[in-house]
Amino acid sequence: MHSIRLAHPDDAPALLGLQHRLDAQSPFMLLKPGEREQAPGRLCARLQDQGKMGSFDLVAEDGRGSLAGWLSVEVLPFRRAAQTGYLVIGVDAAEAGHGIGRDLLVAAAQEACGRGLGRLELTVMADNLRALGLYLRSGFQVEGLRRHALVRDGLVIDEYYMGKLLPQNENG
Repeated sequence: MHSIRLAHPDDAPALLGLQHRLDAQSPFMLLKPGEREQAPGRLCARLQDQGKMGSFDLVAEDGRGSLAGWLSVEVLPFRRAAQTGYLVIGVDAAEAGHGIGRDLLVAAAQEACGRGLGRLELTVMADNLRALGLYLRSGFQVEGLRRHALVRDGLVIDEYYMGKLLPQNENG
């Protein structure tokens, strides 16, 4: 069993450890092993700055209290873009297939609505069929193709640009 919650500054070391594991486990993460920051200071500051509006991070804890998944929603600090959050998600390979990704996406949509966001968006490598299926089942739609967007292991990779409109609320 797992639980989803907002990340706290005290989570920074464990969350950074999870992010490093994700970078090593999956060829579908943007950062390669060794490219991510090594010290948790900047991540801790980001988590400290999470307020009631704007950007936020969620974590999924497994039954033992260890971090098994993470989702970040980044909101640009400009009024014209303040209703849109860009999403990044990762689930530890050992916990994949247990609904953590789905539950993180549901919690992110709920949290985003509560913060007045009207849209979530993300990019996904075109050959990441498992993630693509999850996003489609979670209400995201393919809105475009970023041709030759990335290079992975010497191969040029396309990315889908996906978005999900959130229910209107009194903050929007």
